[in-house]
Amino acid sequence: MARNRPFKEPPGTGLDDRAEQRRATLDKRQALLSKMAKERAERSQAAGLVPRAPAAPERNPRDVERYMAALAAQPFHRLGLSEVAAVTPAYQRIVRSAAEVASDGSVQVVMPWPPVRISPSAIAALLTIAAVGSAEQERVTSQGATEMVRRRSDEVRAVVFPYARSTHAQARQVHVGRHKFGAVNFEHVKRYMNGGGDAAKDFHQVLGRVRNLTGRASDGRDYAEFEHPILDEIVPHATPRGERASNSFLLWRTRSKTDIAKQSRSNEADDRDKADFFLYTLRAGERIGVDLRAIKRSPDLLILDLTRNARNRLGWNWVEKASEMVACLREVHPATGVLAIADDPWTYRTARFDILGTRRPGKNGKQIPAPGHVTYSQTPDIVQPVSISPSPFEGGARIEAGGFFGDTAHGIEAVRHLANSLSDRGDPNGAETARNLMATIRRTASLPGSLAELARFMEREASAAAASDLLSVYRAAADIGTLADPRSLASQVDADGGTLGKARDIMRTFNAATPMTTLLESVVKPAVRSSSKSVFVFRSDLVAEFAADRLSGTEPKLAARIESEFVRFGGERVLKAVADLPQGARNQFKRVVIVAPTRTAILTTLSQPWLPEQVAVLADADTLAFAARDAERLANEIGIAPLAVRLRNFASKAKARVEEIGRHVVRFEMPTDDIEFPNGTVVDLSGGGRGERKLVEIELKNKQRIIARRSTEIVLRDDGAATTSFVERPASAVKPGDEVCVIGHSFVERARTLVNIQATASEEIRDYHELVAERFAAIPEPSIQAKLRTLVARMGDQSVTTERARYWIDLANELEKPLHDVVPHAPSDRETFMRFTKALEIGEGMASNFWRWAVVAQRSHRLRYGNVFHDAFRGILTDPHATMASNRDRTDQIRLLRSMAEEHVAVVDSVRSFKG
Repeated sequence: MARNRPFKEPPGTGLDDRAEQRRATLDKRQALLSKMAKERAERSQAAGLVPRAPAAPERNPRDVERYMAALAAQPFHRLGLSEVAAVTPAYQRIVRSAAEVASDGSVQVVMPWPPVRISPSAIAALLTIAAVGSAEQERVTSQGATEMVRRRSDEVRAVVFPYARSTHAQARQVHVGRHKFGAVNFEHVKRYMNGGGDAAKDFHQVLGRVRNLTGRASDGRDYAEFEHPILDEIVPHATPRGERASNSFLLWRTRSKTDIAKQSRSNEADDRDKADFFLYTLRAGERIGVDLRAIKRSPDLLILDLTRNARNRLGWNWVEKASEMVACLREVHPATGVLAIADDPWTYRTARFDILGTRRPGKNGKQIPAPGHVTYSQTPDIVQPVSISPSPFEGGARIEAGGFFGDTAHGIEAVRHLANSLSDRGDPNGAETARNLMATIRRTASLPGSLAELARFMEREASAAAASDLLSVYRAAADIGTLADPRSLASQVDADGGTLGKARDIMRTFNAATPMTTLLESVVKPAVRSSSKSVFVFRSDLVAEFAADRLSGTEPKLAARIESEFVRFGGERVLKAVADLPQGARNQFKRVVIVAPTRTAILTTLSQPWLPEQVAVLADADTLAFAARDAERLANEIGIAPLAVRLRNFASKAKARVEEIGRHVVRFEMPTDDIEFPNGTVVDLSGGGRGERKLVEIELKNKQRIIARRSTEIVLRDDGAATTSFVERPASAVKPGDEVCVIGHSFVERARTLVNIQATASEEIRDYHELVAERFAAIPEPSIQAKLRTLVARMGDQSVTTERARYWIDLANELEKPLHDVVPHAPSDRETFMRFTKALEIGEGMASNFWRWAVVAQRSHRLRYGNVFHDAFRGILTDPHATMASNRDRTDQIRLLRSMAEEHVAVVDSVRSFKG
């Protein structure tokens, strides 16, 4: 059985039409069954056979107004500041909705606007503060003394989906005022003066102690950050089953730094089965049904996070996965309320209609949307100073829109059609590649100059390697090559369409000019000649610098205007910088031009309190059309008259302009992607946000930077060798003067034309699963449970339970799936993976190869850059002989890859350590 086949055709090749049809048929069958089940439930509900959640006898209505009054009475502080703060309007609305759905088991959708980074941890904590503080007071006599105590408060047991560690970040920036919060909890503790105890007593007993905090830590020093507890630590959290992190317990931060932990307690408040206040965390990709059934007592509400980052975690079919979560919740815990959080009008509408909406009985029954609320808040934080007052809306009286369609948009439409066809035919990887191609075309078309001009500018302003990395996001050759491969499904679907050829031709035209080039030139001319000031907002400072450099050649006076600040070019922050000027200075700016924004950026900019009198938006027709549609919807929901006028004005102008250039809004069904301009100078190998970490920043002489963990292996060129060779060295051991091979954006894009990572992953994962199944079956025990116990004992890792290991050996379904649908059942970190394979008596060399190709490279190819493919290519560069020995038919490609790596070597300028 072959173990190493890293260089094969893309996933899905070699599969006949029957396999594709089987996949499509299974998906349609499952969708039909779900639809039938939903319709049956709605008919039964309409007939009165299925009572709604409020009928659950154990659920008592909550006094929402008392909740909000208690929350308003609780002082807060922003981290490091003594100024008293209050909850922002956005979070007030979210907490109110959370209390309402927890009270009656209903569903609601909330959209804060402008978009803010929502913290589910903060929602659960604020709802808990409101519940605890709203409990009624009464006088009780005990041992001759009269005390003011509080009755038992409502419970707050919430579920957040999809969960990520970043959901706690904002809640860790807020302090809860210890005096009020501690006093309220101590009044709850007094309820137990005559004896007794439960999880609620443990909760209040712990939090009642925060009254005694002074800021003094265990080392005897005073710190302002330990004078109050942070919002994230007043509600424990964990998954419904399995191990939990050390920072998931009650007062996890404060008790580790002060003497609070020295006082005795029952610890029942941290027990997920007993706690009255708890946050259950469910990650994307986990077994939802198993996790929900592990929650013994029905939770009060589900926080369904549908913001952009959460949707990215769920994947391109996030609507289907969110609907699955809601359906499963209704089956397991039917009385639980659902609160969905959206961050753009299209997601808001989709959540109300498609995910949480209901349909009236009958064949043509009307779709009834779930209740929704849009709330405006000028600050994205959880709390704001009490003294702050809303700013009035000024400016934005005249709004214009300019756009383009032409061959570029026709090509994008064709690629979108190809992506949808591949998705319908069961090739999600091909569909994702097509969507990436569509994004690249749109991104490049929106440049304020041609690709050739951008290349010359970057080579002049930065090193060749840095320029190559920055330009890699505008290259489409790898995606087109993957889709056009004769063995791929995309090439068969596009056999008569010519979509890929059209995309290739469009990208070639961008070497001479882009549609945005002439559009921007026509707008810059009047700004240069005007006696008033103008500001031009681009996607990034880099694009703004390129635009200023290029336009200075066609407009001789532009450079002088920029120098005198009559015209300002900048990224997204430049408009805020102008708005923060004194009133007399900012009012000199009469015009703002927003160049190639996303549809969300357009609406966010229009929602700013101050704008110049004239606003011009330059974008492609797709972006204008969808932004116009979203602006109308937002205007109908926002409830702020001056802002609604702005939004409707823009919608009217944008729709008119789209129609003038031959594009009609009514033809659109799905929104376009918001295409960002990545910063190619940073190669992040740190693995994303995971709390405090010791990291290393390696700055290179070509102005690139590598951020990695101290133990991350970095590829270096070995100057001491007689021939060119590459070696590995931990990031902590890299020093100035070393020559690093930068496996960044440009490297990966060029390597993809030589080595097909997804083909390697798809075939290696099948070999890996077969070997694991074989070795696990060979363990000399009579039952699967006994085998699992033996396996876990061999690993010697206390964090690994038999239930966790069961997922790694549950491979029956994966072995039967088509190759392109297989996903790795394996530990997610390398150390645990190596222990697991060692326990199965798999050699270290073979295990390392499986980790590189079967696990790392199999992850979503959206993560093209950073540590995902860094590990995969590292093995080819540092161990070429073993690679070529196992891939004799690909030796030429491996040599080309190693030769190409020479072009991506840079000298280390400086190295510094820091905490991430």
